[in-house]
Amino acid sequence: MTGVPRRVPGNPTGAATRERVLPKDPARTWGWWAAPLLGLAIWVATIATMHPGDLGPWGLLPEFPLAYWVAVAGVLLSGVLLTQRRRLQHAALLAHGVVLTLLLYAVAPAVEAVPRYTYTYKHIGITEYIERYGSVDTNIDIYHRWPGFFSLSALFSKVAGLPDPTSYAAWAEPLFATLDGLLVWCCVQAVTRSARHAWLAALLFTACNWIGQNYYSPQAFGYVLMLGVLLLVLVSLQGPPNRFGSWVERRFRGLFRVTAATRDEAPFPRSGSPVLVAGLVLLMDAVLVASHQLTPYILLLQLGGLVLAGYLRPWWLAIAAGLVTVGYLIPNLSYVINTFGLFNAPDPLANATQKNVDGTPIFEGRVVMYIGALSFLSVFLLALIGVIRRARRGYVRSAVVLAMLAFASPGLLAGQSYGGEARLRVLLYALPWGCAGACWAMSPDNVRRVGARVWAPVATAAWFALAFVIVFFGHEDQQLLTPGEVGAAAALSDPSKVAPESVIMLLAPNFPARYGALYFRAGGEVPALSYDQFGQTHALLFPDQSDVDFVAGKISAASGTHNGYLVFSRGQENWARDYQLYPPYALRAFEGEVARSKKFRIVYDTPTARIYQLVP
Repeated sequence: MTGVPRRVPGNPTGAATRERVLPKDPARTWGWWAAPLLGLAIWVATIATMHPGDLGPWGLLPEFPLAYWVAVAGVLLSGVLLTQRRRLQHAALLAHGVVLTLLLYAVAPAVEAVPRYTYTYKHIGITEYIERYGSVDTNIDIYHRWPGFFSLSALFSKVAGLPDPTSYAAWAEPLFATLDGLLVWCCVQAVTRSARHAWLAALLFTACNWIGQNYYSPQAFGYVLMLGVLLLVLVSLQGPPNRFGSWVERRFRGLFRVTAATRDEAPFPRSGSPVLVAGLVLLMDAVLVASHQLTPYILLLQLGGLVLAGYLRPWWLAIAAGLVTVGYLIPNLSYVINTFGLFNAPDPLANATQKNVDGTPIFEGRVVMYIGALSFLSVFLLALIGVIRRARRGYVRSAVVLAMLAFASPGLLAGQSYGGEARLRVLLYALPWGCAGACWAMSPDNVRRVGARVWAPVATAAWFALAFVIVFFGHEDQQLLTPGEVGAAAALSDPSKVAPESVIMLLAPNFPARYGALYFRAGGEVPALSYDQFGQTHALLFPDQSDVDFVAGKISAASGTHNGYLVFSRGQENWARDYQLYPPYALRAFEGEVARSKKFRIVYDTPTARIYQLVP
């Protein structure tokens, strides 16, 4: 194809300069829409044909048709290749991102009858409490002390005419995933000054955020607010480095042996009043502080690092945000210390290796866990390579800013295990910036790529997508709930049928016992002995009447009365199987003994959930 002459910036005459410019080809332009359109069609076909029932240890993975895997791979790889073209097609890239989000995050809510995750139902219960009583009660639990998300959700329910959040809670995952992807695009664009890198980072972020924190929760809401605050800071409140920032940049140059000349990376031209933007930042931060207990402190670490280096102006913004965050904590400090402990695990190594969130002991669970860990490590490794590579090309300032944002979250490990989830939260908060660094690692130049510069991002994206599907859906047998199980939880939360002093005994923790506006009534009444002690001190091998008597005695002892219920459900059976709490046959045999016993009578019966009441 013959090149056409074009004036090139820096050569006003253009006399001796000839650049190869591809003429616009409508067929090539519209050809890039094939993958998202086909992916959308396959998504529709998938949700129309999938009817998940009794899932095995591989979760939802065996249920996916081959076309689904082809669609995920095709949409992602087409989008990544599109980011490597000389002329970006933003509308087509946006379509790739939206369809990829549907394929990864909108399958479960579309094919499952009720929202997934048992802990979703506690959040629904808090929202219903606020809807019913119009206020919160700080004596109930910590969620009533940080009620921002639940109050806004209750307001939405009222305005939308949807008093039961169960009707829309399942779709929180694709909604928050879409908002996160758009904000990641904006934030990466602000750091890298490259729309190409922004699109690639957004696709990678969507494809590797398998952590599962986009469900109906304060964490998902707070994550969106955090990214929004950082976007405002990066676009409107950046400044040149101060003495400390200049020293950090010099240390970067020395540490990574940067020989390239420093390239000018001036802040964005300021638009509007910095004071007004700072006020908006503080307003968003205040909503965030009242909604989630952890995210504001990660944001403080990031803002504090930018202020120390001079990249955030005005400098007092981080101090004001700190005052808002700490000021909200002070009235709740004694409750937090007495209930959870403020710094309950000041051992970073122990917090990073705590095993509360590891996979199940069976082979399938081990495979899923190892794949998730490799995905985790690959993001951080690529981010580190990208920061070094960016600095060595002379863009030291943007490398320093990205490093501050990406590697601030490990500070969480210094004082909290966060219920064993600390390392997962470290990845969650670092992920947008890690994906931006990965773009620097794989495609540093804004020109047409060839060879490894094309296949490196393609292979990385394929790996992230494979890991996402396996980790995100590999435990779906534990996440999937049925209308029968939710109906059983609703029956147990009905005060007209279940006395407040009643004990609800589970045989495994995978049941939404805390549900409805009065969810807190079950707070201390689900005895942990049901699955921690019953399966150990009293082995359930060949159940008989003595096992029934043992459970009835434990319920009576826990309540002081004979008001108690024993719950069997599919989710508990799956949990017990995956975590090897009981032999495979034991739970069903035990339920048969309970059904035949005169000590219990059945009061709720569906194929996926049964409730037996202890007979007084």
